[in-house]
Amino acid sequence: MNVTYVFRATNRLARGLPDGQTQNGASPNLPMDDIATPDFSVAPIAQFSAPAPAVPLVLTSPANEVPPPDLSDARASEKKLMSPLIAGSTGLPAKYVPTEGRVILVAKARGGIGATTLAVNLAVEMQMQAVKRQGAIGGRVALVDLDVQLGNAGSFLDLADRGGMLALANLDPEPDAQAVRHAMVRHPSGLSVLVAPTTAIPFQAFDATRIAAMVDALATENDFVIIDLPPALIDWLEPLLARAERLLMITDLAVPSVIRARRIITLMTEDHPKLPVEIVVSHEKKPFRLGTPHRDAEAALGYPLRHWLPHEAKLARQALDRGEPLVHLAPRCSWSKAVKGMAADLQVLTRTGTKAKDRGNH
Repeated sequence: MNVTYVFRATNRLARGLPDGQTQNGASPNLPMDDIATPDFSVAPIAQFSAPAPAVPLVLTSPANEVPPPDLSDARASEKKLMSPLIAGSTGLPAKYVPTEGRVILVAKARGGIGATTLAVNLAVEMQMQAVKRQGAIGGRVALVDLDVQLGNAGSFLDLADRGGMLALANLDPEPDAQAVRHAMVRHPSGLSVLVAPTTAIPFQAFDATRIAAMVDALATENDFVIIDLPPALIDWLEPLLARAERLLMITDLAVPSVIRARRIITLMTEDHPKLPVEIVVSHEKKPFRLGTPHRDAEAALGYPLRHWLPHEAKLARQALDRGEPLVHLAPRCSWSKAVKGMAADLQVLTRTGTKAKDRGNH
């Protein structure tokens, strides 16, 4: 293949003037830049053709000036061929947008009310339901025990602490997704668990920036993130409340428990008034008809009594001693059936596309 270069010359010798003579007959010494060299201000034109005798250089005078050929078609074809390589081209694959997982907080009115039991079994049940609905590749649920001093969600699932939480506390202020992923422990059901450390660490080991980065990383890789909150109201709860889709408040209907639950709800929703709150009544079977004590509790709490968990002390003790979720140990008991219904209800968050910014629609 031969290449012919065509240039348009603009100096005197290229116009046919004798060497050393100007237009008016004078013969001054020509400066170095007046030597007959082609003017490269005009871009070279590359023409590809079949093998032919090479024409090295054509210098034309204004009388027989050859107009440059029309390259609009060639340049359009070249641009079309190069378009898949240009950033932002429509020929490139679509940009991957990660799934925005739903964050569900589990709070308790008092200790021993069964909040951790609910958080563990709810997470396992949601994982199982998601796998049944989506197949083996589906079902991405994470459980986080943020009671870094006395949390024991890992023991409910017979999972040992591998130092993940402590490692996240010692890393950079914003741990990345890989660090959070390595801190998780996998349960046989497929559930990812961030267990509390075996050795208690102060709540001040974490701050709002660190907690926000951890939750964002988990929400990117999971459909649901179930968080068992600590009993204390601390500063780094703010990013959790800002990202939460639900707040499950676990309480019984004793007057002190109701008063405490209402106080906690008020503090958590003061800056997030649109945060959906659902009351879970523990240790009590749902009555056929609400009586006066139930209506008084609803009035005091400011929310309806949404879910009910019957008292299953014996089965709950067996499940805890064996390190097995109660929904696995006794899937047909009334308590497990109540948790299954709650998990199915929360799955609506994904099917309807509910997001934190749309809380006003709840």
